[in-house]
Amino acid sequence: MKKRYEEEILGYLEKHEFFPSDKAAAHFGVSAATMRRVFARMAKSALGQRVHGGLRRLPEEISSNQIPFVVRGRWLADEKRRLAAKAMEFWPRGGTVFLHCGSTVLGMAHHIRGGTILTNSVNVCNVLMSRFAGGGGPEVVLLGGLLKLKSDILVGSWTEAMLREYRTDVMFFSARGMDEEGVLDTTDEEVAVPRVGIRGAAKRVMLADHSKFRKFGLRRMVSWKDVDVLVTSDHPKNRRWFKMIREHGVEVVFA
Repeated sequence: MKKRYEEEILGYLEKHEFFPSDKAAAHFGVSAATMRRVFARMAKSALGQRVHGGLRRLPEEISSNQIPFVVRGRWLADEKRRLAAKAMEFWPRGGTVFLHCGSTVLGMAHHIRGGTILTNSVNVCNVLMSRFAGGGGPEVVLLGGLLKLKSDILVGSWTEAMLREYRTDVMFFSARGMDEEGVLDTTDEEVAVPRVGIRGAAKRVMLADHSKFRKFGLRRMVSWKDVDVLVTSDHPKNRRWFKMIREHGVEVVFA
């Protein structure tokens, strides 16, 4: 029951900035006191921001490394599923791929059937173990390193050193945001691993939901010349970005 409440509340906050307590209580058929406890628990888990009268969506200026991976995975979930399915068009049959962790890239794990996968995401491995519990499926290499529990990412010098030993056909990745010069993320740790992966990949495919075009990060991951394909959604507010990115030689593909 608690999980259902949270999923429906997060779905509401995806479309609305604020969910009033009285409206939520009426929707779920519970008392106002019960709803306040649900909202307080969600705020404590960083699933929303508790304010007078209800629960507010977490502000966009909060950096992604402060927001739990499970929460980011629920934001724009339908759009992220479409992007993941579209990105599979660039999957090399029988090839070697690096899946850099991210809530959008994670969706690709539900479509993969074979090949060799390198990843720094424990959740990617969990999805594949569940799908292929009886055998078969791809060969998976989980990179070692320091696991960031909040963000589902393995980082550090061990991760980078292991990744340098491989040459991949395609790298799939996402990031915090972008600007006119390239792709951005929040910390030195979070940009170091994808930089190594991009240098070792023959083709680099970025997945970005429509909100990433209006977000910026502290650290530059790569410039646009290091990106071959951008898989995104055709959002009217982002069309000036599409033109600019294409001018850098990036193929922009809509899901």
